[in-house]
Amino acid sequence: MKGDKKILALVILVLLLSVCFGTYAIYRQSTNASGSIRAAKWSVKVDGTDIASANYTFDAGDITWTTLTGYNDTIAPGSEGYIEIPVDADGSEVDVILAAELGSTTLPTGMTATLASASQNIAYSATEGAMETTVRINIAWAGADSDTTAKDTTDLAAQNTTLSIPVTLTAKQSLTNHAQP
Repeated sequence: MKGDKKILALVILVLLLSVCFGTYAIYRQSTNASGSIRAAKWSVKVDGTDIASANYTFDAGDITWTTLTGYNDTIAPGSEGYIEIPVDADGSEVDVILAAELGSTTLPTGMTATLASASQNIAYSATEGAMETTVRINIAWAGADSDTTAKDTTDLAAQNTTLSIPVTLTAKQSLTNHAQP
């Protein structure tokens, strides 16, 4: 009987070992995986030209005047208006922050050029035209309430000159984190 017990124990041990190694083999598998991800598109244009190479120029004829006291595309004291620079970020697949900054202007005393907004957030949208905006520059040349020699001298010094209003536009990606649905 002792020999039978040893054989039985050996058979049980062999069965246990084969079950353990067989089970281990069932759960031991491997595979290789690969994938790809596409980077978002970036496209910001000023008047139809890529912002990196855009050189947008405007003159008095491009300004929407609310009050115009000069003639022949000229301005004079008392004139007020605005210019809107078209910006199109429709080709981008990210949110865009558009910043505008006025450079050093050569404007006569009493004339101002101001940005309606120094920064705009353009939210991503797949809808055509939804990522289009304008940068608005308000222009005003204050007229004198009363006739003064100092004001007349300043205004006369500006006559027949070309006034410069440089604007720098910078577009960058908004780094806002968006949760996926």
